[in-house]
Amino acid sequence: MKNRSRNSRSRPGRRGNAPRRDPMVGKEVDVRIADIGARGDGLAETAAIDGKSLLVYVDNVLPGDEVRVKLRQKRGDGYGAEVISVKARPTPHADAKCPHYDQCGGCSLQHLPDADYRDWKRQRAVQAVMRAGISDRGEAENLVGGLETSPPASRRRADFSVISTQDGVFVGFAERFSHHIINVSGCAVLLPDIVEFRNHCQSFLESLPRETAAIVKSIVINAADNGLDVVIGASADPDLDLRQGLAELADYADLARMAWKTGDNPAEPLAQRRTPEIHFADIAVPVPAGGFLQATRQGEEALTRAITNALSHIPARQVIDLFCGIGSFTFPLALQGDRRRVLAVEGDANAVKALQYAVGRASAPIEVSRRDLFRQPLDGDDLKSADVVLFDPPRAGALAQCEILADFGPEWILAVSCNPATFARDIRLLRNGGYELQKVVPVDQFLWSPHLEMFAVLRRTLPEAA
Repeated sequence: MKNRSRNSRSRPGRRGNAPRRDPMVGKEVDVRIADIGARGDGLAETAAIDGKSLLVYVDNVLPGDEVRVKLRQKRGDGYGAEVISVKARPTPHADAKCPHYDQCGGCSLQHLPDADYRDWKRQRAVQAVMRAGISDRGEAENLVGGLETSPPASRRRADFSVISTQDGVFVGFAERFSHHIINVSGCAVLLPDIVEFRNHCQSFLESLPRETAAIVKSIVINAADNGLDVVIGASADPDLDLRQGLAELADYADLARMAWKTGDNPAEPLAQRRTPEIHFADIAVPVPAGGFLQATRQGEEALTRAITNALSHIPARQVIDLFCGIGSFTFPLALQGDRRRVLAVEGDANAVKALQYAVGRASAPIEVSRRDLFRQPLDGDDLKSADVVLFDPPRAGALAQCEILADFGPEWILAVSCNPATFARDIRLLRNGGYELQKVVPVDQFLWSPHLEMFAVLRRTLPEAA
């Protein structure tokens, strides 16, 4: 018998035990759907083994539905569940707009009738305002304007996951609450050109040896104003044959540019017929490979209108644009309406380079600064010359910057957010620092999903004279 060395730090006699099976998983229960939750799923309650109440999250249901469900997995303070049978459905469901709706995790609300969907989205904004410290629902309702909604087939960015298996090549999105990738050969929210190229990509990858196709892990597509900009994410560099094949694919599809990105390395252009460009206030700005764009042109226009409408009532000459990206709002701030000087601040080096190039070509009154606003937010000295600050951070919000703005910010702040939760947190901070929330515009760029963009106008409340 072989001698096996024992870990000297292990406890003698201790054996590893298999994890206990959750007795609730697999259980079937009858529930009545009470509401639609923040993730777009139905909320219901059932009893745990000890009799305590448990939340149940159910897909593709409406308030009032009575259904029998099977509990599938633990989810936070409750359980995700799938519908086994429908006992009662007092409100008719809307027809799904996409053949992949039952599986795809991208959309969760296509079954809501249109009026109910729009009301649910707007109420997300109302709830965010209330979480920001305005407890009176009537006041919150009055602050939130009508919902601006992008139409179907208007999303201009897609981030497809790719996996190659013995069963074939899958180019698409993760199944709801799963890591399994489903092929999305049609999509009700994406621009048709993006869907068409995705289908070309799948056919191309299926023509390759499996070991070659397997190195491709993602395909990111941006629709610039002059063509598609594609970045292929991979685990290894392409060989000569793959480079040639991809160049021919890019030529066939008339792409503006195709780039290859291995791991965390910078994207390397494989084929470029023209520099991808996007226009802001009629200024052409080059788009970095895989760069950030507002999700839809219509959503970007709605946010820009809200910003310029707010500025029409503010006598501002010096504006600071934080988390400015490649200038979605920078050029409208500087060039639309009264001409203003703008300090544009962004942490991403490629975005800064693209914006500086466009500013120089347009001779616009804009100064561009590269700065990581999460680690090094603008301080009181940096802010003292500004009449208005606009910020549009990623989903994580602008916590560090808002803490300083609350103390040293200018009279006016314009806030854009793609996350109602961090919006509520940041606005609460500003309100605690003396700002009054004057207006909120909800913008739906993510049709049939629970995501929501929000724009807010805040003004510092001046202390009353003694």
